[in-house]
Amino acid sequence: MHGVTSTGLALAMLLAVGPAHVAAAALVAGGGGQRADCLLQMSAEGVAFPAGKTPKGVSCGDGDVCDFDGQRNGVCLLSVSLCLNEATRSCQPREVSRATVKAKKKSPVDVTALQAALAAIPLPIGVATCTQATLLSVPLAGPNKKGVVPATQVVLKGVAKSGSRKDSDTYKLTCVPTTVAGVGTTTSTIVSTTTTTTLGPVPEGPPGAGLVSEITSAAVSPQGVVTVTFTLTDAMGVPLIPSTASTSNPAQARVQFTLAHLDPETSTTERQSVTFTRYRSYIVPNPGQPGFDSGGTLAALDAARGVYVYTFATMLPVGFPASVTHTVGGQVQRTDGDATLYANPLFDFVPSGGAVATRRQVTTTAQCNACHDPLAEHGGARREVGLCQLCHTDQGFDPQSGNSIELEQMIHRIHRGTTLPSVVDGAVGAKYEIIGFQNSATVFAEKVLACDGGALDGVRCGGDGDCPNGTCTGSTVTGVGFPQDIRSCAVCHTQGATAGDHLTKASTPACTGCHDDVNPSETATNAGAPGTHHAAGPQPEAFCATLCHTPGGAEFGLSVAGAHTVPERSSQLTGLMGELLSASGSPGGAVTIAFRLSDGAGTPLSSVAGLSSLALAISGPSTDFGALTPSYTTPALIGGSASGTLTGPDGSGVFAYTTTVGNGIPAGGTGTWRVGMEGRRSVTINGQSVSEAMQNVVRDFSIDGSAVAPRRAVVEQSKCGSCHGVFSQGFSIHGNSRNRVEYCVLCHNPSTSDFTRRVAVPGADPETQPIAFKHLLHKVHTGESLTQQPYIVYGFGPSAHDFGEVRFPGNRADCEQCHLSGTFLLPLPAGVLPTRVSEIVGGVDTTIGSIPPIQDACLACHDEPSTAAHAATNTASGGAEACATCHGEGAAVAVSVVHASAAP
Repeated sequence: MHGVTSTGLALAMLLAVGPAHVAAAALVAGGGGQRADCLLQMSAEGVAFPAGKTPKGVSCGDGDVCDFDGQRNGVCLLSVSLCLNEATRSCQPREVSRATVKAKKKSPVDVTALQAALAAIPLPIGVATCTQATLLSVPLAGPNKKGVVPATQVVLKGVAKSGSRKDSDTYKLTCVPTTVAGVGTTTSTIVSTTTTTTLGPVPEGPPGAGLVSEITSAAVSPQGVVTVTFTLTDAMGVPLIPSTASTSNPAQARVQFTLAHLDPETSTTERQSVTFTRYRSYIVPNPGQPGFDSGGTLAALDAARGVYVYTFATMLPVGFPASVTHTVGGQVQRTDGDATLYANPLFDFVPSGGAVATRRQVTTTAQCNACHDPLAEHGGARREVGLCQLCHTDQGFDPQSGNSIELEQMIHRIHRGTTLPSVVDGAVGAKYEIIGFQNSATVFAEKVLACDGGALDGVRCGGDGDCPNGTCTGSTVTGVGFPQDIRSCAVCHTQGATAGDHLTKASTPACTGCHDDVNPSETATNAGAPGTHHAAGPQPEAFCATLCHTPGGAEFGLSVAGAHTVPERSSQLTGLMGELLSASGSPGGAVTIAFRLSDGAGTPLSSVAGLSSLALAISGPSTDFGALTPSYTTPALIGGSASGTLTGPDGSGVFAYTTTVGNGIPAGGTGTWRVGMEGRRSVTINGQSVSEAMQNVVRDFSIDGSAVAPRRAVVEQSKCGSCHGVFSQGFSIHGNSRNRVEYCVLCHNPSTSDFTRRVAVPGADPETQPIAFKHLLHKVHTGESLTQQPYIVYGFGPSAHDFGEVRFPGNRADCEQCHLSGTFLLPLPAGVLPTRVSEIVGGVDTTIGSIPPIQDACLACHDEPSTAAHAATNTASGGAEACATCHGEGAAVAVSVVHASAAP
């Protein structure tokens, strides 16, 4: 009970029994016209006022029986419902077609849950009904200058309509300070509620699946004792029992809490001022390591509904900043069968009372989860970025590596990863790492030895024997690779109440996260002496955002937005768009297309002059591309390798192009085929060459008169964009010219491999790699989790790429992170081709076998030899796969079931 006062101890003992909430509910009509006043009314526990007259509101004393938390803590936690069609002497029920409720602006009460409860009533309705009860916190505002805590009244506005009749109501909720014998008026304070809890009937039965936890209030006593009220239930509202220790009991959940305050720090120099906000933790059990409170106590407020209070063992110091924003964060963990469930409730409050006016939310968990799916750090228990920032403050550092763990600096460095200047420009062995719990080191970037020359030039090595025709004397940087241009600040900073701070509040900790070889400040840092690598030398923090690195300005200039301009997104580019208007062809013949090129404004281009490339890709049939030989063709429309005939444009800007027969449709082709177009041009902006590319366009067409039947769609482009952004605008593939999934599958079909690139490299392994999309992308995204390493594919140049270094940030078991719903389930549709396997024999691409389609999709991720053996034993000699028998939908180990169980 360390840190708990005698009063707090007595209160904890009382709460452990659990107060009986038997306060009567008062019905408040709200003052609308008498004949319509029954359409909407408020019901709340407490005493109606004024006494003896028509109620205008409900009053409750802090800590009285009507106060749901049962504590004299500066807030009344009131149970409130809204009722429709409660008949009065002058008003009878009618069909209510509309009902709303809201609080006045700047009200300290959040009525979101009450609004949701009202919206849950299906309208229109002509019978009496009430919403589920909702907990609303009405905070006391004091004490004032005289030390007196005045009553607080909040006003709610309700409106209901029935035909031409309208009920416009005003409801008042008053929290009155109470006294304790021999003590006087309490001066404990508590936050205004930002999270509300809807109370339904008391649930019955043992806990089921799921975990739900919310912090509903927090308070600090005059002695510095912190109490937190929270709910803890399963997904259906059945209460769980909290524990401060680890537990595997499914009826229990471990709870841990931390507390930090938000310091507004104003930096002023020569009348230039910038105010920064930074969290500071109250709980730092080890130097440099903020953490959770330990030794605190738990008590039940309403065990039947899973409402509890936690009293911190850590007491706040005398003179703590009670008028600034404080945030309580929780880590809740429950064992549910084979799964471990987590919740990270958060709660903002101002201990001295009043509404929370200042918050720090420079990003959101939702933005992180666009890639991380989900964010799950420290063993999976910490999943809300709002919780992360409570411990990852500027008080924190890794004592072993010496690296800061302040969130804005650490996260920037992690995400810059393989391009971090201190590592890139360092010697072999330079690294950026954080050494965490149990001395486990996570290396986010490291400069390592790599082959210099030869077949594996640039690939990581351990000695000359790893480098055919080369030596192990080069270097490369391995680790985290950001999946698009690192200057894309908006990837992380467009959501959140203060997301704009990355533009308006340039600071040393934030900026040197990425630019870790620069020290713009007036004190020494890991980058060196003040002013290191900073053109303006050492400068006061206030000058960063006000004089040089202002929010907006010219592209590629010193402003934050200008310096982070992604060249391919420059407003100076005019845009390049393509449109395939028609396509036709027949087996054994040429393909003819009509197309239009235009700028970003839609104005047609009058010629192809200025384009550095313009080409097509053609393949079929649509049942699965690559079924014939050649498996695809790529005729160029312009340049030295151009073939076919290009004419136009006509007066409408339409070009016509006819391929040669050799680049057309192979003999024997049937059904639907697809043609796609790519194009780009080089544009000089601010002295640098920028590759401006069109977004690929495709067109399906029939070559035998049958109905056009497009290829199945299995991947959604926007899902690729959640991590990679807009392809060719910060994420480049094949010279920045290929950017749409429906185009990529034309060449990356089951019959293709990296043969044409690999064969040109002396000393390369003769075993080629298939580049079918399902094979290549599954392996690339599995990356460092592949058991068969390295995974080397030869690309343009030619060059060797070891994708075994890729770190996937999300959950690979969540197929819908990339796939359209259901498209990854078994069985596969008819007509899907096996993937061809080949070797280079005498310079020739020689087929040596094939991988059945289901196996190729699955074994590309699950590449253990034992899994391959299992699949092989369940495949007939003719290639028929029995996978769907066990892994098809409805089977015991269906893909959907197995992948769901692998979710973190």
